[in-house]
Amino acid sequence: MIKKYKDRNLEFNYLVNKNNEIISPILEIYRGKMYLMIVSNFIHNCIHIFNKEIFSFKKSYNRTLTNLLSSWLFDLYSKYNFKDDSFFPSNYKNTNVIKNILTDYTKNNFEDNGIKIKNIIDKLIISYELSLKNLNSYKSSNYFLNNYKKFVITKELMNDRLYPYFKFKIKLNFKVKDIKLENILNNIIIPEDVYLKCKNKYNGLLKYLDTNIWIILFRYQLLGSNNHQLAVLPTILEKMKTDFNLNYECFASTINSISNNYCSIYYDIERFFGSKGSFFNFKPISGTYSFNPPYQSELITNGINKLFKFLNDSYINKKSLNFIITIPIWDIEGKKLIEDDNNSNINYGEFEIINSIKKNKYFRGLRMVSKKYFTYLDHNFKLYKDVTIQNTYVIVLSTDKNNAFIEKINKYNFKKEEKLSDIEI
Repeated sequence: MIKKYKDRNLEFNYLVNKNNEIISPILEIYRGKMYLMIVSNFIHNCIHIFNKEIFSFKKSYNRTLTNLLSSWLFDLYSKYNFKDDSFFPSNYKNTNVIKNILTDYTKNNFEDNGIKIKNIIDKLIISYELSLKNLNSYKSSNYFLNNYKKFVITKELMNDRLYPYFKFKIKLNFKVKDIKLENILNNIIIPEDVYLKCKNKYNGLLKYLDTNIWIILFRYQLLGSNNHQLAVLPTILEKMKTDFNLNYECFASTINSISNNYCSIYYDIERFFGSKGSFFNFKPISGTYSFNPPYQSELITNGINKLFKFLNDSYINKKSLNFIITIPIWDIEGKKLIEDDNNSNINYGEFEIINSIKKNKYFRGLRMVSKKYFTYLDHNFKLYKDVTIQNTYVIVLSTDKNNAFIEKINKYNFKKEEKLSDIEI
C-alpha cells in the first residue's frame, strides 16, 4: 500500500508492508538464537578454511566477521520487500556482498581462493536456510502460541556511567542457555534522554512502549556491530534544519533519528516511533533530506543511483529536491587528497559512484573532512567517535542550480567540542 506524506517542507510517497506477525520479545529471543547460530557457524567456517590472522587486521576476527555478516544483512534489507519475516530477509541467496568482501580480505593469500570462498558461502546458505526453517516452525508451534505473552519487562534508572541510562531486564519462564544471547539480554540499555525522545515520538499503545523499545534495542544489538547507531552530530543536523529546512533522514533508526520523519529498517516496530520504513521503498518528491547510509559500498552505490532518479523526476515535475550526503572517502583520488592514514586492508578501488556524482547534472559541490575533524555520535551508548571512523565526504545534490548549501556547509564545524563529560574513542 502506498501512503503519502506532505507538510510545508516535505513531500514523499512510501510503501507500507503490513506484517501481521505476532510482536513479542519471546519471538525476538528465538530469532536471536537462530541468528547467533548463523554467526557462530560462519566464523567457524571462515577461520577453519582460511585463518584467524586474515580477519584480525584491525579488530578481532570475531568482531570482523560479525560485522561482515551484519553488512550482508543490511544489503539484503535494501533489496527486501519485508513481506516475510521482519528480521530474517528471504532473499538470502544474494551473496555478492559477502563474496566481494571475502575476496578483498583474502587477496594477499597468494592462492586461488574462489573455491574456498564458495565453500564458505554454500555453508552459510545451508545454515541460514536451517535457521529460517526452524524459525517458521517455531512461529506456528503450540509452545510459542501458548507462551508469547509470558514475559515481564522492567527498567531501572542507572547512574554508574557519565550519563543516566535505563537498563532493561526481562523475566522469562524459561532459561536462556546461549552465553552470547544471555549477554545481550543482560545489556539492553538506553540513555535516559534517548528513551524520553523515543517516548515523545511514540504513537502506539502506551502499555507496549517499553516492550517495543526493548525489541528495537535487542535487534540492533543482535547484529553485533558497534556502529549501527552512529550518526552525524545532532547539533549539525539541527543547524541544517535551520539553514536548509532539512527535516528528513533517509537512513536512521528510532534510537538515532533527530527528525520526526525518517527511514529505518524495522518498520514493523519502528512505525510506532514515526519511521516510514526502508529508504529503498520510498520516493522523495520535494524538500531537503539527509543521506547518511550504512558504510557498505554496494548499498551506498545503489542508494545514490536512486537519488539520481528521484532528482530527475522532481526536476521534470518542477519540484525542488535536495540531498545532503555524508559517505566515506574510499575512492583512490579522494584518499590521496585527504592523505588517508587509515590502514584498511580493504581496497574499494575507484569507488566509481564518486565519479558518477561529480559528473551528475544535479551535483552542487562537496567538502572533504578528515576524520580528525569529523565526529560521529553513537546514540545508544553516547560515544563520540572520530579516530576509528572513515574520512568523510559531505556532498550536495539538488535540482536547484542556484543551490548554495555547500557554501554554508564549508563553514560548519563537524568536530565535537571536547568536554570532560564526553567519552571519546
